Amino acid sequence: MSTLLNDEAMARARAAMRSAQPQNAVQILIGAAAQTHLQARDYDELVRLLADALQQIGLLRAAASVWLYLKDGRRMAQVSANEPRDLARAAILDGNYGAAAQHYRAARWPAHAAIASEKARLFPQARLLWEEVQADPKLREDPYNAALVSFNLGRVLTELRDAPGAQRGRVRAMRLLEEAADLFEARGLRERAFDCFQVLLTLGAETGSFENLAEGYLNCIRILREDHLKYYALQYYEDFIVRAERAHEHHAVATIVHEAADYARALGLPFHPALRMREAEAWRNAAEQILRGGGSVELAENALLASVGAFSGVGMHGRAVAVFGVLAQMPGIEEERAKRYARLRSRYGDARDEVVRMSAVPEYLKLPVAYPDIWNVDVVEWEEDGDAVEACGEILLDGTLPDFVRRKALLARLVPLTAREPGHPNTQAQLAEALGQVQLYSVLSPLEHLFDRGRGDVRVAALRAARSLFFKRTFMLLMKGVAEPDHAVRAAAVEAIQLLHFPHAFDPLSRLHRDQSDPAVRGAALNSIGRIPSLEAVEYLLGTLRHGSPEERQLAADLLVRHDAAEATGAIQAALAQESGEMQQLLVTVLRRRNR
Repeated sequence: MSTLLNDEAMARARAAMRSAQPQNAVQILIGAAAQTHLQARDYDELVRLLADALQQIGLLRAAASVWLYLKDGRRMAQVSANEPRDLARAAILDGNYGAAAQHYRAARWPAHAAIASEKARLFPQARLLWEEVQADPKLREDPYNAALVSFNLGRVLTELRDAPGAQRGRVRAMRLLEEAADLFEARGLRERAFDCFQVLLTLGAETGSFENLAEGYLNCIRILREDHLKYYALQYYEDFIVRAERAHEHHAVATIVHEAADYARALGLPFHPALRMREAEAWRNAAEQILRGGGSVELAENALLASVGAFSGVGMHGRAVAVFGVLAQMPGIEEERAKRYARLRSRYGDARDEVVRMSAVPEYLKLPVAYPDIWNVDVVEWEEDGDAVEACGEILLDGTLPDFVRRKALLARLVPLTAREPGHPNTQAQLAEALGQVQLYSVLSPLEHLFDRGRGDVRVAALRAARSLFFKRTFMLLMKGVAEPDHAVRAAAVEAIQLLHFPHAFDPLSRLHRDQSDPAVRGAALNSIGRIPSLEAVEYLLGTLRHGSPEERQLAADLLVRHDAAEATGAIQAALAQESGEMQQLLVTVLRRRNR
């Protein structure tokens, strides 16, 4: 059916063009292009005709957008003579990053130009461009992006073998990243602090600074655990362990594996004994490293005792006793302590390892973490300053994205580029709706821009678009929405809050519920919390059942009845055992309703 509709649209569009009505052809083809599920051959044929029609009516940037989607740099350049940003992207499609840098420079985008220069390995030019960006007055009040610029400049100076300059850049970046992370966490924006720590760990990995590496990883893991992203947290643990082993930081390895094993056990994951075994061996390696380096005998002794504890914790009693033998013969240990360990080795000499079936750590958790180059991505977003056309241009340029995503980005980009009045509120509202369909993190910046500068109906459209953007940053937009005096804007924000319930939304939802006085906002936030399948959400509902208003207590009870987290019944039963009076009766009723 879609193919028939596409063929019909193509026929009508060709007829319109033969009748010298390319504007009608454009309208027909843009409508047909909304079928983003079409096969690539059919879709490409359709949008090629669209590009020709757009060119006929003089909408050259719109035509260039189509060629950008089709990854045809030559045709894109032909229609982009007066637009250096599009010429730059055309050059990138052709692999000519040096030319792209020159075009970006002409567009007064020095950060884009610097990134392109690096890819062309034009490092002296990249240095000058990053220094130009670093001098931008807007960065004085923006420690995060200032840190990214310093980080990028430091990397370029490393390529130029300017060691003192590179070190200055890294030190400045590290200081600014820590400052930015503190500011983000103080504002409850843990996801932005996470970005800071990812850059910090990358800085540590590239410079060999284990201190920076560890600070970055441990904070990333902390935030992932707080956001209940357990498998991501475990993947970061694995990645950190591998890097610490390569750095021969055996004491750190043992400490990290111990923490990972505790975490996996608390989650009830079947492979926590395998992690405990790795911990035991890591403690032995740490002790050997301490002794080889002439370190404290007491530290080595403590490491071996930790190994004993780890082995015993998973029934490896024979191996644990063998470590007592190592302790008894350890060079430099006090004689009385050596004798004590020898006695323990003798007393428990018959101990044997239990036969335990240990589940291995899944291979997918051992895959290296692919860290996004946010030091480039976020600087690009900063320089584009919420421009929807340019944000969609970046999406179209990214050939790794699925076709249907790039098609939706094309449709969004065409909204202002084909409109008679791009700044008209109706066009802006339509643009907001189209951006929401893209469903990528990178459209949040233009949506925020539209919200901040648009009138009421544009803000409503931006908030409606936010309903399909499952990111913590989305809540920054919603928090602005609930603070608006316009009733329609607030209602759109509340509706979006009701629809955004995903695991790492717990933190902003609970903040909305705690901090807002509007019953509609509080109710929407509580309703979404009740749909997050986590123990923390269940505990929050139980707290509301104890201390909330009568309306919220009833809502919390209803949500507990329907909650499908595996731990929900156990948590409710545990709460029941500690309660009395009215609260006890409420919990009894909740459990009865759950068991129906």
